[in-house]
Amino acid sequence: MEKVVKQMEASVGEEMSGNFFPTAVSEEKLQEAREKSIQRIFGSSLAILAVDGKSHKPNQCSYEDIVRDKMTQHYEKGLLCLSQEEWEKAVISFSKAINLCPEKIELYVKRAEAFLQLGDFQSAALNLQKACSDANPSEEHIKLLAGTYYLQGQSLFQQMCHMEALECFTRASELQPQNRHYHMRSICCLAALGRYAECIRLINKQLEEERCNPDLYIVRARVSDHLNKAALTCQDVERALTLDPQHQEAINMKNKLVAKAEDIKDKAVNYAVQGQLQDALQKICYAIENNPSSAQYYIFRGTLYRKLNDFSPAVDDLVRAMQLCNAESGSDLPSLPLHTEAEKQLILTYNDFAVHCYMKGFYQDGVQLLNKALKGEKNKTELYINRGDCLFQLGELAFALADYQQAFELDERDWGVRTRIAKLLDEMGMQAMQMRQYQQAEQHFSEAIRKQPLLSQLYLHRARVSRHLQNNMDSQEDAIISLLLNPKSDEAASTVMYFFPGKTLEEILNSKLSASAGRILERRLEDLPVTWKNSSPTKPQYGDITPLETKRDIAVCVSDQQLREMVQSQRRLKTEIQAALTRRGQLQSTAPQIARPPPPPEEKPPAHSMYHWKTFGLGMTNPG
Repeated sequence: MEKVVKQMEASVGEEMSGNFFPTAVSEEKLQEAREKSIQRIFGSSLAILAVDGKSHKPNQCSYEDIVRDKMTQHYEKGLLCLSQEEWEKAVISFSKAINLCPEKIELYVKRAEAFLQLGDFQSAALNLQKACSDANPSEEHIKLLAGTYYLQGQSLFQQMCHMEALECFTRASELQPQNRHYHMRSICCLAALGRYAECIRLINKQLEEERCNPDLYIVRARVSDHLNKAALTCQDVERALTLDPQHQEAINMKNKLVAKAEDIKDKAVNYAVQGQLQDALQKICYAIENNPSSAQYYIFRGTLYRKLNDFSPAVDDLVRAMQLCNAESGSDLPSLPLHTEAEKQLILTYNDFAVHCYMKGFYQDGVQLLNKALKGEKNKTELYINRGDCLFQLGELAFALADYQQAFELDERDWGVRTRIAKLLDEMGMQAMQMRQYQQAEQHFSEAIRKQPLLSQLYLHRARVSRHLQNNMDSQEDAIISLLLNPKSDEAASTVMYFFPGKTLEEILNSKLSASAGRILERRLEDLPVTWKNSSPTKPQYGDITPLETKRDIAVCVSDQQLREMVQSQRRLKTEIQAALTRRGQLQSTAPQIARPPPPPEEKPPAHSMYHWKTFGLGMTNPG
């Protein structure tokens, strides 16, 4: 524009001052005519009047000043519109100011503010991007741009445009990486889009920088809960509560998980009552995932594992339950009912595990498990019985006898305990007899008879030892008592016949010695517990005196019925062995044999010599 004005001024000057038409007009009049001509062409524009660079009036400004003043007027008008909440007028005013002075950064910032008030986030972001396009943008402008992206993302998120919202939040977080709110909103967008793996990865990255932020744990807990990962959900809730015990969101989620776990536990109990242990186990495992701090759940699951013969996890659960009870009470020796129940179940688990090991032949492992059980419970007869059975199988007869004796002290009426002691003493007596320690053997058999006077083989064994000790009367009495207790025993009958040579069995049983033996047996049977005797009103025979089955609180390696069958099978085994030894078999073999060589020819004595039979006298006499 200035160039055009100068060209026009030059042409006008040439026309007015040519040498072709000389004139007497003065220079002042010429200048006045020139000004009138310019005013007639361009009007009253101050910019054109000052085109020649000369100030014709004292109050006239330069072009730059005029533009600056006009820009200032628009800027101030825009600020006034902002204060009066006339956002559209403010945008117009700031736009006019920007047209006059496009390099002014503050104008873009103010127009962006007006656009924000109008809800035009995209235009506001463009204006702030222009403000931040400088080589060294200010932190305030970067913060405003990030905030604008955040607001735009919030608007898009509410409109369910999650992908576009994610892009806005990502831009905001790139501008201000330290602002966790932008990252959190990005996580929410990822979760809404179903991109849970990226969501978890972003949360984990944030947790590396902010380990003490409970909100992050709650967000991750929500994602895990959406993925039905109850264990991870509960872990994050517990961590959030550890950092902030009053965190309301964490408390609400905790209560929700506890209620859900209790409902699942009730279903597990119903399955267990119906005998569906596997289904009950599955349910209680899910309940523990939702509430892993409940000792009651671990006790219930440990009991299920024990009933399913899965002993190792049962022990782990019950120990965990006891630890939770200790932590709850704040003491190493709590008296809580749950702790008592957990300890009881743990003892039962050790015992059942030991019984299982006994059945499999792992007797040493059974002893170790029972040692653990006896540390917590020293008044259970079954524990001493089971450890004694394992030790008996290991050949540790002295230690096994000590356990049986301890069980006998706890319950003297227990038929199983008395029978076990008698069997063990019988075994020790047999070993002593093989070593020709007859006196020691006789003591073992006598002690066994005092504990269990109903076992006929004990009297039979003592009778044989007494025979070696030259106690013929005692051996005969014991043999008769053995026959009275077990009249069907061929071994007892043959032993009695052996001890009374030349007499029939009827004569022996009707003898005075038999009557004396019967009285001795009756006195011993009178000392038996009442529960061992039949309730028949008539006087029972000796063979009819059988004990009742002992009620056991916990499982034993060998039940009373199995023990009775073992005693009876031992009798049958001895009878069969004796029968096999006395039975003659066929001496001829039908197998193919190698032909024998022919016998050598028999040599005949010479004819002149005669064979004379030699005679022997009945004693040492001189040949006559």
